[in-house]
Amino acid sequence: MKIKLTAEMQLLSDISKVFSESLDLELTLKSILKSLDTYLKLQRGTITLLDQQTETINVEIAHGLSTESAKKTSYKIGEGITGTVVQTGTEIIVPDISKDPRFLHKTGSRVQPKGKRLAFFCVPIKLEGSTIGALSVDKEVARDEDFEANVSVLNIIATLIAQAVKLNKLVETDRKMLHDENIRLRQELKSHFNINNMVGSSNAMKGVYRLIEQVSDSDATVLVRGESGTGKDLVAHAIHYSSSRADKPFIKVNCTALPDTLLESELFGHEKGAFTGATDRKLGRFERANGGTIFLDEIGDFSLNLQVKLLRIIQFKEFERVGGYETVKCNVRIIVATHRNLEDQIKQGQFREDLYYRINVFPIYMPPLRERKDDIMLLADYFLEKISCENNKNISRISTPAIEMLTSYHWPGNIRELENCIERAVLLCNGEVIRSEHLPPSLQMIKKTETVVSKSLTDIISQTEKELIIDALKKFGGQQRKTAEELGVTERILGYKIRKYNILPRLLA
Repeated sequence: MKIKLTAEMQLLSDISKVFSESLDLELTLKSILKSLDTYLKLQRGTITLLDQQTETINVEIAHGLSTESAKKTSYKIGEGITGTVVQTGTEIIVPDISKDPRFLHKTGSRVQPKGKRLAFFCVPIKLEGSTIGALSVDKEVARDEDFEANVSVLNIIATLIAQAVKLNKLVETDRKMLHDENIRLRQELKSHFNINNMVGSSNAMKGVYRLIEQVSDSDATVLVRGESGTGKDLVAHAIHYSSSRADKPFIKVNCTALPDTLLESELFGHEKGAFTGATDRKLGRFERANGGTIFLDEIGDFSLNLQVKLLRIIQFKEFERVGGYETVKCNVRIIVATHRNLEDQIKQGQFREDLYYRINVFPIYMPPLRERKDDIMLLADYFLEKISCENNKNISRISTPAIEMLTSYHWPGNIRELENCIERAVLLCNGEVIRSEHLPPSLQMIKKTETVVSKSLTDIISQTEKELIIDALKKFGGQQRKTAEELGVTERILGYKIRKYNILPRLLA
């Protein structure tokens, strides 16, 4: 059996749908006023909200009124019927607006119908016990019409409006928090990848800094070259966050991490049905980076097919998604990096010569760590502080013999290997000083002036004893008496050990 819905039931059904389908407050309120007109012939509906700061009641949404009239209309608390309803929190019904002096006709949009009365209903919108606004409507009424049913419906709807306002405030608060957090994180990234935060003061690195400063403000394609682990990605980050695109996306793509078929889809996106498993359209990294920077790491591993597509993007700033025919425009700054010898790859037919000249507009060479020995301890101290903090350890420094090992090693894995080395040492160290025995075996085999590959027990004991004496002398500014007390030996024995190990206490003061 089909039940016939009353106008009130249809109204509430429509309003429930609006609430479930949209979080847009303006759209929701407009739909409510339109439904009141459609189902109950309640016309010229207005929703006014109280501005707590200015203590004025402003028309937020209106139906059946001109936009200009609605914007110009506002009330003071206690002014007219609307102001009185907000002030008292009680609904007011005016059976005939032509006979009630409280009705101010501020919108100037009403004309008294011939032979009928024009009634006015105004009910408060309450939230958590406080009146935050009012809902008002007009209705052409007969002489003996009952108003109670309309007032009951309006009070129910006013309650729903109050909840919509509350939800909107929560959503706006969340949006503002997300917006503020987004700005904070972007500023943090900009600060973290600032050129001034790159570690290194060697001449080789100063040259890199100068090149970064020169190219950042342009949109030139940059080719960062250097061995694996030298920090090529830091150069790309520094260029982006020093440029006018700093507030736009920075998208990094590791070209060796995916096979060609997946890499093409990842870079350029794909259309629905382009291949098995492509159930939806997907935006590629180039589209996501629009307005910002894309960093293609290990460009030397690109297949010849992808090299052609990349060449087109660099030349014409356009591409097609996989399986698509629509040409997509993109405004992206391109930075590429490689550890390979591209010139040799060109000779072997593995890399396109025309693409090489397109990406080699502004080359930056990142020197290996063995060519910037002056930076080894700066980097080691930086990693020590960072990793100690991450592991809740209070490790203050690196011992002299350990420093000699660090600076004598040739670092084939560059900065990445140095970071791993310090991390291992921090995990093994239970004191406040990183010693030589905490370093990896590969460094244990290196000494500053000799190339022995193994040590006797006597050598290991002597080296440890020397480290302990040097550390204690540093702690007490070269004072031998306090050092002897710290180590639990006499000053005579300490003096003998100092001479044996060629230690100069005055240099440790």
